[in-house]
Amino acid sequence: MSVFMITGATGKLAPPIIDLLATRGDRILLTSRNKAKLDGLAERYGKVGEVETAEADALDPISINRAADTAVARFGRLDGLIHLVGGFAVGPLFRTEPAAYEELWRSNFLSAVIATHAVLPHLGEGGRLVYFATPLATEPLPAFSAYGAAKAALLTWMRSIAHEVKRKDVHANAVVMTIADTEDVRAARPHLDFDHTISPELVAPVVGFLTSEAADGLYGSCVPVLNKFEFSSALAGPPPGRGGPPGPGGPGGPPPGIVT
Repeated sequence: MSVFMITGATGKLAPPIIDLLATRGDRILLTSRNKAKLDGLAERYGKVGEVETAEADALDPISINRAADTAVARFGRLDGLIHLVGGFAVGPLFRTEPAAYEELWRSNFLSAVIATHAVLPHLGEGGRLVYFATPLATEPLPAFSAYGAAKAALLTWMRSIAHEVKRKDVHANAVVMTIADTEDVRAARPHLDFDHTISPELVAPVVGFLTSEAADGLYGSCVPVLNKFEFSSALAGPPPGRGGPPGPGGPGGPPPGIVT
């Protein structure tokens, strides 16, 4: 049994993660600055001594430090942080104001720094820190400059601190994922190829792995959970099986060894 604090617990990624951790017997403190949604989580998951909630803002050091202290007070210790706080925006450079860059930097990067500062003094050997990033942090696309840069800062920071915290056997790692497949995303962006999105239910087992002894060898790792997401280029032609000149292994043709 371990004790974890989940920041941003009212987000769409959280429910399957909460279910997985609670089912395996972990104790969890769910935090969010959205009190109404947090009350909903308390009603759905709350159980004294097992899954509890605390209102906290990951961008407010006083607030999030109080939450970390609350976790220790309620459960006797704190073993890790699962940081789900983040923001998203897309748009071309000339239509993206500097304020948007600052907001994404604060929500995606600075929130992780502040939350980690809060939990780290409480972690003993085997502690776990889990963050969330995007493939756009290392392979950015047009119009994702603000979001990609903020997540790139997060990944660089995570890989740096991993060298520091591993000296006390604390594991800092990141899940690198594409857009989460949620009802809200499907309603807002019905044109997407949802094979390139990822279900929150597929993310949860990876978080379970990174917060378990099975990941004892991982320090500063970026674990990709991308479903069928891929970068494409007009130079390469369409993917195999999606049109173009036929022929085994050729652009648009079936993979080698597949007869159609």
